[in-house]
Amino acid sequence: MSDKTLEYYLALPWSYRFEWSNDDACYIASIGELKGCMSHGETISEAAEMIQDALKSYITCSLQYGDEIPEPLKPMDYKGQIPYRTTPAKHYRIAKRAKSLGISINTLIDEAVEEKLEETA
Repeated sequence: MSDKTLEYYLALPWSYRFEWSNDDACYIASIGELKGCMSHGETISEAAEMIQDALKSYITCSLQYGDEIPEPLKPMDYKGQIPYRTTPAKHYRIAKRAKSLGISINTLIDEAVEEKLEETA
């Protein structure tokens, strides 16, 4: 049995999502890590308030029945170091491009990753 409490779980950095539903004419709120934990509201503010109630109910029920509660990723668990392997040919191309831009290989890769992340946001 876990010694983690409702308060512990409520304080975690959950991934909240808000989407407008044309079919339901309201905002649908969900928590990415908790399948089925959803709510809705006429405004984003109302949906945000309602998803907090849904989260509390989801966790309370899971704790009561001993169900596993998947935890979100925590920013403090990441130190900024990602081992990256590539082919020698690609490494050469990356180094050549970085040099032509007057930046480090790390900066080039970091900028490329950031650009890709913005595309998916």
